[in-house]
Amino acid sequence: MSLVEVKEQAMSLPVEEQAELACFLAAQFRRDDPEYRQMLARLIDDRDPKNWVEWEALKKKLDEAP
Repeated sequence: MSLVEVKEQAMSLPVEEQAELACFLAAQFRRDDPEYRQMLARLIDDRDPKNWVEWEALKKKLDEAP
């Protein structure tokens, strides 16, 4: 299957599945990026509550995103 065919197939998917595909591809790009892994580990290990995001605030922000 060519890239053009893959793109056409992706565009024929429902919007929700297009979003899932976009997330999948983004995760694939980041999977082997050592800088991203280091940054993610630093954020996970941050024990300072002032740097944390509350779950409800994050959900609200995600709901408002286009």
